[in-house]
Amino acid sequence: DGQKTAFASTHHGLPDLLTRMARVDPSVPFAGASAALQIGFVKILAITLACAGKFPGGIIFPLFFAGAPFAHAFASLLGPSLLPVAVMGLMAATQAAVTRTPLGSALILSLTSSGSTELSTMLPACLVSSYVGVWGSQWLSSKSYFQYSEKNDKSK
Repeated sequence: DGQKTAFASTHHGLPDLLTRMARVDPSVPFAGASAALQIGFVKILAITLACAGKFPGGIIFPLFFAGAPFAHAFASLLGPSLLPVAVMGLMAATQAAVTRTPLGSALILSLTSSGSTELSTMLPACLVSSYVGVWGSQWLSSKSYFQYSEKNDKSK
């Protein structure tokens, strides 16, 4: 029907028991910094368990959405005017730290952002934070979830 039906009036697959017991309203921002941090850590834990369990699907967009709550947790330190830059920056840094693809992370975020996003402000912040995320992950560990380099074939 051209998306004219409200989401609440559709059958979305979740049992009524689960939706009645929900403690979080997704249409309301985080209650505070501690709630945002908790959600960020739970999202990282869920991604870790899904990857360790070899569940199908990618981790690129889940990593983007795992980084956003951490920016919301520090919103009180940054102020509301810098929150969009912080959200996109931490989304890019989180994803780039795992996949070690800083330019790809920044480009995906810039291409999927809304039409009203100020890319002249956001793109440099995404690029810098992506490279800082890769540098930080390499400083912590030389191993990556993805294996990009091939072992040298010594038989040649």
